[in-house]
Amino acid sequence: MWVAKEVGGGRACSQGSTGQKKLGWWLLLPTCLAFWTKYTVEYDAMRVARCYSKCDRYPSINQCIETCLSENFTKPGKCPEENLMSPFEAVCLIACANDSQCTDLGKCCPNDCGITCMDPTGLIDHPDLPPIPEKIIIRREKSNMVTLNWKPKDLVSRHDEGVCYLVEERHVLGPRYSESRLTSWGVLHMGRKPFPSIKAGLKTGHWYQFRVAAVNEKGSRGYSVPSKPFKTAVIQNAMFLLGRIKEPRNPREPRNLSLSGARVQPSDGKLRILLRWRQPPSDVPIMFYKLFWSQLIVGPTNESVIISHRSISKDKNCFEIKNLEIGWQYFLQVQAVSVYGGRRIMSKKVSQVFNSTDYRDYADTEGHSGRCERHHLGLRVRRLICQCSEEIDARLVWPVDEEAASYNVSWRLESCSVFKNSRNSKITPNLISPISLSEITQKTRFDIKNLEKNCTYTVNVRSILNNNNNGNDNNSSEDKKDNNELGGPADDNWPTEVNEERNLSIELTTNISCNKIRQNHNNNRNSNDNNNGDFKLTKCKKRKTRLKKIYNKFF
Repeated sequence: MWVAKEVGGGRACSQGSTGQKKLGWWLLLPTCLAFWTKYTVEYDAMRVARCYSKCDRYPSINQCIETCLSENFTKPGKCPEENLMSPFEAVCLIACANDSQCTDLGKCCPNDCGITCMDPTGLIDHPDLPPIPEKIIIRREKSNMVTLNWKPKDLVSRHDEGVCYLVEERHVLGPRYSESRLTSWGVLHMGRKPFPSIKAGLKTGHWYQFRVAAVNEKGSRGYSVPSKPFKTAVIQNAMFLLGRIKEPRNPREPRNLSLSGARVQPSDGKLRILLRWRQPPSDVPIMFYKLFWSQLIVGPTNESVIISHRSISKDKNCFEIKNLEIGWQYFLQVQAVSVYGGRRIMSKKVSQVFNSTDYRDYADTEGHSGRCERHHLGLRVRRLICQCSEEIDARLVWPVDEEAASYNVSWRLESCSVFKNSRNSKITPNLISPISLSEITQKTRFDIKNLEKNCTYTVNVRSILNNNNNGNDNNSSEDKKDNNELGGPADDNWPTEVNEERNLSIELTTNISCNKIRQNHNNNRNSNDNNNGDFKLTKCKKRKTRLKKIYNKFF
């Protein structure tokens, strides 16, 4: 039996005593992810793994980890000699004050004219650090569940006492593997077992690579060599036995089709009405929707059908149909379309009949406007504001999470551009702010103030689930999933949705020159071409920020 137990306010996974210990893998339950995820979005993953290894034996593990993360820690290894430093490492800049401000294995080391984060030397022969995992083996269990093994059990040594294994992944969507399009490395799993079975977070139709680091309270020697590319797919029992793999399924049809906001156009007496729907489950991201509305025309000699259609952006879940005739019947249809490897895969059409004679039944009685607002599936920057101190404020907005009681907004400085003169600039990477700042809010917007200009920040918004949604219902669904993964009957239907903490992330670059903007403000007061509707003018005009989407777990 596999169980999840409460540990110091968090959740940790453990094996039951029903003889399953002899199995060579460990089942990772989805609810166990929340234990370490809340730390990795705010702190470096290697730092979190070291504190987890140190605090796992303490009764109040959360309190211990938070104390550990707030302390300055001198990482193992030595700073490289100056003649071996790269140009970035030897930059004339004070980028850190201690090792805790450097990512991964980096140490805060001085050079001729500055202090920067550098890769240390001497880790391979360090006696107090666990060995680097080797020979990552990926075994497909079922569909998107895989077992990772990175060394035989008979090689477990004394170093494995108190060792935490940090598993990271990167991926790319498509039928063919393309290394140039791989995402950045992200944390997938953190735990004690050297042979975990991972099913949470893997998406159908993606190529994955994994790497593993062994970490104890002294630190780590580094990551393993990345695994061979592995492709996830939908597998049914019969096909699994034959070794056949199915490509991603077509999206499900859009859900909750509804009509509202019916009103008569005063100019010509024709009708307009809002058609709304919800995004369906899909193995690959929805690219756009196709909308059809048909009108049956009955003439004196024959009948004909007039069909209109429109393509709708994936960022919208409604459309206002105009110029409808009162007294006719209309057949409305919506279809979701995804793209996989240059090939369109489409859902079935969901439909509804609308009798325009009864349009008053769909009138908006609350007085809302009939506009169909664009919705955004991810985290984005709504506006940037230049302050008189030349610091920048950023307003973040994100979609509502129905399961969330509040949101944890965190941000940290990643790198800055250092301008030597008006023509030349130099990017200084790996500059992590001493403390990753975070705030809790119940709204779906947040203002980050006093950002430095010409710098790149990592911003993350994590949903904090309502406690009422994490009760017995989750446990029963976990038991059902466990039975299927351990050899129970397979379900060919789409999986039921499991409540998980949603994490949205972006990179934000504040490439704005406030002085130049203020000088040209009066001449460009009416210009709004660069804002594209998302960036509004304040007392200091702003250029559109450069955004790069890192990871969005939910399509």
